Amino acid sequence: MTVLLFGFEPFLEYKENPSQLIAEALNGSTILKEEVKGVILPVEYEKIEDLIVTKIREMKPILTLGIGVAPGRAKITPEKIAINYKYSREGDNAGKKYKGEKIDPLGQDGIFTNIPVEDLVDLLNENGIPAELSLSAGSYLCNNAMYIIIREARKYNSLGGFIHVPLHESYAARIQRPIPSMSLDTMIRGIRLSMEFILTNKKENLTFS
Repeated sequence: MTVLLFGFEPFLEYKENPSQLIAEALNGSTILKEEVKGVILPVEYEKIEDLIVTKIREMKPILTLGIGVAPGRAKITPEKIAINYKYSREGDNAGKKYKGEKIDPLGQDGIFTNIPVEDLVDLLNENGIPAELSLSAGSYLCNNAMYIIIREARKYNSLGGFIHVPLHESYAARIQRPIPSMSLDTMIRGIRLSMEFILTNKKENLTFS
Protein backbone atom coordinates (compact mmCIF):
# COMPACT_ATOMS: atom_id res chain seq x y z
CA MET A 1 0.00 0.00 0.00
CA THR A 2 1.13 3.54 -0.67
CA VAL A 3 0.12 7.11 -0.07
CA LEU A 4 0.06 9.21 -3.24
CA LEU A 5 0.85 12.88 -2.68
CA PHE A 6 0.36 15.37 -5.53
CA GLY A 7 1.95 18.83 -5.61
CA PHE A 8 2.03 21.43 -8.39
CA GLU A 9 4.78 23.09 -10.36
CA PRO A 10 5.20 26.92 -10.26
CA PHE A 11 2.63 29.00 -12.17
CA LEU A 12 1.80 32.57 -13.14
CA GLU A 13 3.92 35.01 -11.08
CA TYR A 14 4.80 32.40 -8.45
CA LYS A 15 8.22 31.07 -9.41
CA GLU A 16 8.28 28.64 -6.49
CA ASN A 17 5.37 26.49 -5.37
CA PRO A 18 5.36 25.23 -1.78
CA SER A 19 3.12 22.31 -2.76
CA GLN A 20 5.94 21.03 -4.98
CA LEU A 21 8.49 21.49 -2.21
CA ILE A 22 6.28 19.64 0.29
CA ALA A 23 5.63 16.72 -2.08
CA GLU A 24 9.35 16.45 -2.82
CA ALA A 25 10.29 16.63 0.86
CA LEU A 26 7.87 13.83 1.81
CA ASN A 27 8.54 11.63 -1.24
CA GLY A 28 10.02 8.31 -0.14
CA SER A 29 9.15 8.79 3.53
CA THR A 30 7.11 6.30 5.53
CA ILE A 31 3.95 7.16 7.45
CA LEU A 32 2.40 4.45 9.61
CA LYS A 33 4.24 1.84 7.51
CA GLU A 34 2.87 3.30 4.26
CA GLU A 35 5.35 4.63 1.69
CA VAL A 36 4.69 8.14 0.40
CA LYS A 37 5.05 8.76 -3.33
CA GLY A 38 5.31 12.44 -4.24
CA VAL A 39 4.29 13.39 -7.78
CA ILE A 40 4.45 16.89 -9.27
CA LEU A 41 1.55 17.91 -11.51
CA PRO A 42 1.88 20.34 -14.42
CA VAL A 43 -0.29 23.44 -14.19
CA GLU A 44 -2.04 22.50 -17.42
CA TYR A 45 -5.69 21.55 -17.75
CA GLU A 46 -5.06 19.21 -20.66
CA LYS A 47 -2.48 17.09 -18.83
CA ILE A 48 -3.48 16.67 -15.21
CA GLU A 49 -6.42 14.29 -15.63
CA ASP A 50 -4.46 11.61 -17.50
CA LEU A 51 -1.58 11.85 -15.03
CA ILE A 52 -3.79 11.62 -11.94
CA VAL A 53 -5.88 8.77 -13.36
CA THR A 54 -2.78 6.84 -14.47
CA LYS A 55 -0.95 7.19 -11.14
CA ILE A 56 -3.98 6.14 -9.08
CA ARG A 57 -4.66 3.17 -11.37
CA GLU A 58 -1.01 2.07 -11.24
CA MET A 59 -0.41 2.53 -7.50
CA LYS A 60 -3.90 1.89 -6.09
CA PRO A 61 -2.98 4.00 -3.03
CA ILE A 62 -4.85 3.79 0.23
CA LEU A 63 -4.83 7.62 0.28
CA THR A 64 -4.45 10.15 -2.53
CA LEU A 65 -3.90 13.68 -1.28
CA GLY A 66 -3.46 16.76 -3.44
CA ILE A 67 -1.72 19.90 -2.21
CA GLY A 68 -1.89 23.33 -3.78
CA VAL A 69 -0.88 26.85 -2.87
CA ALA A 70 -3.55 29.46 -2.18
CA PRO A 71 -1.74 32.83 -2.24
CA GLY A 72 -3.45 35.14 0.22
CA ARG A 73 -4.51 32.46 2.68
CA ALA A 74 -2.72 32.52 6.02
CA LYS A 75 -3.57 29.01 7.23
CA ILE A 76 -3.50 25.41 6.04
CA THR A 77 -6.99 24.81 4.65
CA PRO A 78 -8.32 21.27 4.09
CA GLU A 79 -10.96 21.36 1.36
CA LYS A 80 -14.43 19.90 1.87
CA ILE A 81 -15.83 19.80 -1.68
CA ALA A 82 -14.74 19.89 -5.31
CA ILE A 83 -17.10 21.31 -7.92
CA ASN A 84 -17.53 20.11 -11.50
CA TYR A 85 -16.59 23.48 -12.98
CA LYS A 86 -13.64 25.11 -14.73
CA TYR A 87 -13.21 28.88 -14.86
CA SER A 88 -10.03 30.90 -15.01
CA ARG A 89 -9.32 34.57 -15.60
CA GLU A 90 -5.65 33.70 -16.09
CA GLY A 91 -4.43 30.98 -18.41
CA ASP A 92 -2.65 27.86 -17.21
CA ASN A 93 1.04 27.32 -18.00
CA ALA A 94 0.07 26.50 -21.60
CA GLY A 95 -2.14 29.60 -21.87
CA LYS A 96 -5.39 27.62 -21.69
CA LYS A 97 -8.47 29.24 -20.13
CA TYR A 98 -11.98 27.98 -19.43
CA LYS A 99 -15.26 29.86 -18.97
CA GLY A 100 -17.50 27.57 -16.99
CA GLU A 101 -17.10 24.19 -18.66
CA LYS A 102 -17.54 20.98 -16.67
CA ILE A 103 -14.52 18.93 -15.63
CA ASP A 104 -16.50 15.73 -16.23
CA PRO A 105 -19.57 16.14 -18.48
CA LEU A 106 -21.07 12.97 -16.99
CA GLY A 107 -20.00 13.59 -13.40
CA GLN A 108 -21.75 14.96 -10.34
CA ASP A 109 -21.93 18.72 -9.87
CA GLY A 110 -19.96 18.41 -6.63
CA ILE A 111 -18.10 15.69 -4.74
CA PHE A 112 -17.36 15.72 -1.02
CA THR A 113 -14.05 14.36 0.23
CA ASN A 114 -14.22 11.26 2.44
CA ILE A 115 -11.42 12.66 4.63
CA PRO A 116 -12.67 13.97 8.01
CA VAL A 117 -11.57 17.53 7.31
CA GLU A 118 -13.46 19.08 10.23
CA ASP A 119 -11.62 16.89 12.73
CA LEU A 120 -8.38 17.38 10.81
CA VAL A 121 -8.63 21.16 11.23
CA ASP A 122 -9.06 20.70 14.99
CA LEU A 123 -6.06 18.36 15.14
CA LEU A 124 -3.77 20.76 13.30
CA ASN A 125 -4.77 23.68 15.50
CA GLU A 126 -4.27 21.58 18.63
CA ASN A 127 -0.73 20.89 17.43
CA GLY A 128 0.07 24.56 16.93
CA ILE A 129 -0.42 24.60 13.15
CA PRO A 130 -2.87 27.31 12.02
CA ALA A 131 -5.70 25.67 10.06
CA GLU A 132 -9.30 26.27 9.05
CA LEU A 133 -11.92 24.52 6.95
CA SER A 134 -12.36 25.64 3.35
CA LEU A 135 -15.60 25.17 1.43
CA SER A 136 -14.16 26.30 -1.90
CA ALA A 137 -11.12 25.02 -3.75
CA GLY A 138 -11.74 27.69 -6.38
CA SER A 139 -12.23 26.95 -10.07
CA TYR A 140 -8.62 26.72 -11.28
CA LEU A 141 -6.28 23.72 -11.42
CA CYS A 142 -6.50 22.83 -7.71
CA ASN A 143 -10.25 22.30 -7.82
CA ASN A 144 -9.82 20.42 -11.08
CA ALA A 145 -7.25 18.08 -9.53
CA MET A 146 -9.34 17.62 -6.39
CA TYR A 147 -12.42 16.61 -8.38
CA ILE A 148 -10.46 14.00 -10.32
CA ILE A 149 -8.68 12.70 -7.21
CA ILE A 150 -11.93 12.13 -5.33
CA ARG A 151 -13.70 10.66 -8.37
CA GLU A 152 -10.87 8.19 -8.98
CA ALA A 153 -10.42 7.30 -5.30
CA ARG A 154 -14.07 6.25 -5.18
CA LYS A 155 -13.41 3.65 -7.87
CA TYR A 156 -10.93 1.88 -5.59
CA ASN A 157 -12.78 2.46 -2.31
CA SER A 158 -9.85 4.53 -1.10
CA LEU A 159 -9.41 7.97 0.43
CA GLY A 160 -9.05 11.13 -1.59
CA GLY A 161 -8.83 14.82 -0.76
CA PHE A 162 -7.05 18.12 -1.15
CA ILE A 163 -5.34 20.64 1.13
CA HIS A 164 -4.38 24.22 0.32
CA VAL A 165 -1.33 25.82 1.91
CA PRO A 166 -0.12 29.44 2.09
CA LEU A 167 2.95 30.75 0.35
CA HIS A 168 6.17 29.79 2.11
CA GLU A 169 7.95 32.53 4.05
CA SER A 170 11.20 32.50 2.10
CA TYR A 171 9.34 33.21 -1.13
CA ALA A 172 6.82 35.66 0.33
CA ALA A 173 9.74 37.74 1.60
CA ARG A 174 10.80 38.31 -2.02
CA ILE A 175 7.38 39.51 -3.18
CA GLN A 176 7.10 43.27 -3.24
CA ARG A 177 3.74 43.46 -1.46
CA PRO A 178 2.28 42.27 1.85
CA ILE A 179 1.07 38.67 1.62
CA PRO A 180 0.36 35.99 4.25
CA SER A 181 2.85 33.14 4.55
CA MET A 182 3.91 30.18 6.67
CA SER A 183 7.26 28.48 7.17
CA LEU A 184 7.91 25.53 4.87
CA ASP A 185 8.89 23.37 7.84
CA THR A 186 5.53 24.04 9.51
CA MET A 187 3.65 23.14 6.33
CA ILE A 188 5.62 19.91 5.86
CA ARG A 189 4.88 18.99 9.47
CA GLY A 190 1.22 19.85 8.93
CA ILE A 191 0.86 17.68 5.83
CA ARG A 192 2.70 14.79 7.48
CA LEU A 193 0.50 15.06 10.56
CA SER A 194 -2.57 15.22 8.29
CA MET A 195 -1.62 11.99 6.54
CA GLU A 196 -0.96 10.25 9.86
CA PHE A 197 -4.38 11.34 11.15
CA ILE A 198 -6.20 10.30 7.97
CA LEU A 199 -4.55 6.86 7.89
CA THR A 200 -5.23 6.29 11.59
CA ASN A 201 -8.92 6.96 11.01
CA LYS A 202 -9.20 5.39 7.55
CA LYS A 203 -11.67 2.62 8.39
CA GLU A 204 -14.37 5.04 9.51
CA ASN A 205 -13.92 7.16 6.39
CA LEU A 206 -14.26 4.58 3.64
CA THR A 207 -17.90 5.35 2.85
CA PHE A 208 -19.28 7.49 0.05
CA SER A 209 -22.49 9.37 -0.51
